[in-house]
Amino acid sequence: VTPNFYVIKQYNNSDLYGLFIGHAAERIAKGDATFVGNWGPVGDLHRSDIAALQRALEAKGYDVGNADGLPGFKTRRSIGVWQAKNGKPATCFPDSGLVAQLK
Repeated sequence: VTPNFYVIKQYNNSDLYGLFIGHAAERIAKGDATFVGNWGPVGDLHRSDIAALQRALEAKGYDVGNADGLPGFKTRRSIGVWQAKNGKPATCFPDSGLVAQLK
């Protein structure tokens, strides 16, 4: 991990977040010319969509933690289990198609 890993985790306690931000910061600090890109579409999911997805999973007996609209570990794990049980690739990440299927 990077030297600032635990400092970064004070902002957001996710290990994945800490690793990603630390790695990205090191690449920027070292002047990595290949670390460039443009902003692109990130999907059209809103926090309310994630909360609706969480409530739908809860209604089917899945443990998502809290239906707060934030796709944390328990939500992503439950998405993956649901996807696998329904013959879909277990990506463990929400998208608009999944939200529509579970509503």
